[in-house]
Amino acid sequence: MKSQSIWIWTAMWFASMALQASVGFGQMGGGMPGGGDNAPAFSEPKFSEKMYEAGGPRGREATDGAPILSVTIEGNSSVSENFIVSTMQSRQDRTFDKETFNRDISSLYRTNLFRKISSYFSETPDGVHIRLVVEERPIIRSVVYRGNERLEDRNLTKHAGIQKGDPLDPITINSAKSRLIELYQDKGMNQIDIRIESGLRKGDREVEFIINEGPVERLNKIMFVGNKAFSSDLLKARIKSRDARGGLTSYMFNLASDNKIEADRDGLMSYYRSLGYFDARVDFRKDYNVRGDFIDLTFIVSEGERYKIKSVSIAGTKRYQPSELLPYMKVKAGEPFLQTHKSQDEKFLRDVYGAQGHIFCDVIGELVYQPGNEVDIVYNIGEGDIYRASEVRVHIEGDHTKERVAMQPLGKIRPGSIISGPELDDAKRRLNFLQIFNADPSQGTVPNIQVDRGDDSFSEDERDR
Repeated sequence: MKSQSIWIWTAMWFASMALQASVGFGQMGGGMPGGGDNAPAFSEPKFSEKMYEAGGPRGREATDGAPILSVTIEGNSSVSENFIVSTMQSRQDRTFDKETFNRDISSLYRTNLFRKISSYFSETPDGVHIRLVVEERPIIRSVVYRGNERLEDRNLTKHAGIQKGDPLDPITINSAKSRLIELYQDKGMNQIDIRIESGLRKGDREVEFIINEGPVERLNKIMFVGNKAFSSDLLKARIKSRDARGGLTSYMFNLASDNKIEADRDGLMSYYRSLGYFDARVDFRKDYNVRGDFIDLTFIVSEGERYKIKSVSIAGTKRYQPSELLPYMKVKAGEPFLQTHKSQDEKFLRDVYGAQGHIFCDVIGELVYQPGNEVDIVYNIGEGDIYRASEVRVHIEGDHTKERVAMQPLGKIRPGSIISGPELDDAKRRLNFLQIFNADPSQGTVPNIQVDRGDDSFSEDERDR
């Protein structure tokens, strides 16, 4: 059994504000052994030397703790010096620290505004002068959309994700094109064609998209062929695409989105397979009217045979005998396969072990296909260790909510107690049901308990020794 600290971090606010709690455990990490300094002259450059070539500092060129006398920037034209300096922690009148400076260089590279940053140091008895020579990436001067009639520029700009002042990067521009195509397809314009007129050539500073929107496609009918086990009405209720309902909604709720149709096809296959039709296949066909704006959509279904369960077994368990657990499980030999039953059994096994303190128990139900449309289910269990709480800490931000307010929903989770998985789930539910905390994720942080391993772990066997 392992005894570890349990940390509950809560960010708490009254009324419409939020509470966040986390239960944390950590395990000790190991460092990587350092190498010697006896490498021959022809050996690979050291990491520090490679970093220096890429713009980082060479360790011997500045002394940790030396006062920073000045930070000068050279080579910038589009990016202001104030922006560069404000991104850094290494500034004038502060002390120099190599790790901090390396993080500063990384932060500048992450802005994607620079191709290369070279750093130079001039150390004097009074301190160190830092000089950065930067090579900027080109900056977008304008983003232009031509040919769009149904969607406004501001809507396109919002979804493209690029705008004036951003770094001009071909990968970003092509990603913007892909997002615009998805936007148009979601609006029923599946024949959309977008060409990047400028922005990909060397020297370009303007990005221009030429757009051919094509017609808005709508669904007239949705039909199914090949389905025998389930009615067309049932399958139709399981997809998100909607047709014109015999003409009642010819121009309402029936946009034909290729993205949605493909998602519907995948969803139908998942539905069939969740019920044991592992060989099921679903495709679709679109038949256009004369004008090319209304579609008859047909899903073509090949169901195959439904698989039955040949056997159910449990592997990897030490605490219990499989014969003690199998009678309480949903999946039974000889019955048709149901994904819901398999998922419920996996949760049941995790809860059984979690109630005994195996909060990191891992359960995976493996399917082994057999001839004759049968399948074996093997539940592989990684029990893990039993954990106790050696300490409970509550970190509160915001209003001065008392610690006991956060502790009350935690129930039996106290120092010295076995950390029960079901009890943790109950604690999460109680936190969410409290009326003084925010329960809407869109409005901010919601009550939560997160479990992480701690640094002071040891097993009971180790403790006894």
